[in-house]
Amino acid sequence: MPEHLYDRASRACAIDDLDPRLCATILAAAETELLGNVAAIALGCVETRSVPRRRPSFSARLFGGAPLRETLTAAVLLPRHLLVAVADVRTRTTTAHSGRLADMTVTEVDRQLAIDSGVSVCTRWSSGSEAGSMHVAFGDDAAGVWFKGMLRQAVRAARSS
Repeated sequence: MPEHLYDRASRACAIDDLDPRLCATILAAAETELLGNVAAIALGCVETRSVPRRRPSFSARLFGGAPLRETLTAAVLLPRHLLVAVADVRTRTTTAHSGRLADMTVTEVDRQLAIDSGVSVCTRWSSGSEAGSMHVAFGDDAAGVWFKGMLRQAVRAARSS
């Protein structure tokens, strides 16, 4: 049976209350994608801190397995889009992606592969020309569960209209 790889904690917040790196990245991505004033039209916003539970095994480190990293993830739900920004706490790098809700598929992580409270989101992200899947981290807490529910509902509504 797989074990949890990360301890995750989510909090619902306003865009302006996000970690400054995440806020700046989200706002820049929204401007680049011409999504408007995201602070005014956001339906929900959540920030998740992911802390690795353990270090990668010796063999994984020896053969170049990617180390688990502490990250901050921001997810902002807009009427027609999802914005996601991820900051690596150690390297201080931050990336952002946006995708249209009408083109999205949201699935739970396969519990036989890993126990995780996030979701897998497949869509054509703003950073690519083809559809791709990205893991979006959420905690098992009330804020994480609330945002996952809102995201699923928004995707269903966008796909049916």
